[in-house]
Amino acid sequence: MITGLKNMIRVLIVLIWLTVPLSAAAAGHVLVIDPAHGGKDAGVKLSRTVHEKDVTLAIAKLVKKNLFNAEDIQVWLTRSDDRDVSLAQRKKVLEEAGADIFISLHVNAGFGQKAEGYEVYYLGATIPSAQKDDSREILKDMEQTRRLNNSVLLAQIVQKEMGRVFPRKGRGLRDAPVHLLQSLAMPAILLEVGFSTNIEDRKKMRDTKVQKSVADALTRGVKEYFLTGGAS
Repeated sequence: MITGLKNMIRVLIVLIWLTVPLSAAAAGHVLVIDPAHGGKDAGVKLSRTVHEKDVTLAIAKLVKKNLFNAEDIQVWLTRSDDRDVSLAQRKKVLEEAGADIFISLHVNAGFGQKAEGYEVYYLGATIPSAQKDDSREILKDMEQTRRLNNSVLLAQIVQKEMGRVFPRKGRGLRDAPVHLLQSLAMPAILLEVGFSTNIEDRKKMRDTKVQKSVADALTRGVKEYFLTGGAS
């Protein structure tokens, strides 16, 4: 009898999981973009006057502008100007927005002057729960799997679109324990646009036309993601 009850619970969990989205924003989909750094935290330097915080904010604002008239997509920014924003404050924006997906923008550094190109990170799966007979743990593991699958889908789409801006410059998708992406309840990725330590990358990222191209790529990526049924 107990075994039969457990099986019934599992069936109910699967039915709920298939019919209820992870996030249900009142007005269509919600995208939250995180322009890394800000205020006193300038990030890496791209020139005497331009820093990482300037490039990430410029791109984020352009994506929001691109999607301003999109009836089914709302865009929130974790910061809309040059100010200090803590990790806790960034996550608070996600909660308030009811985010369906999260994209954090950064500029890379290191690996020598020859390192170049863009990277897309996502948070991989954590260790599965041991108590599989607990319906709450089963549901938690299933939700985690769906978040991971949607994060990978979003990462793949963004990688493809970025490849149109920087042909043959992609450094692949990377599964990493990114601190910012941990404990999030929605699909999320981190995009490293380029390397501040590479002369050509530095030049490109300071170019407003290139910034717009990156924003356009992200815009296309977000639209395609939602059209393919991601986050649902």
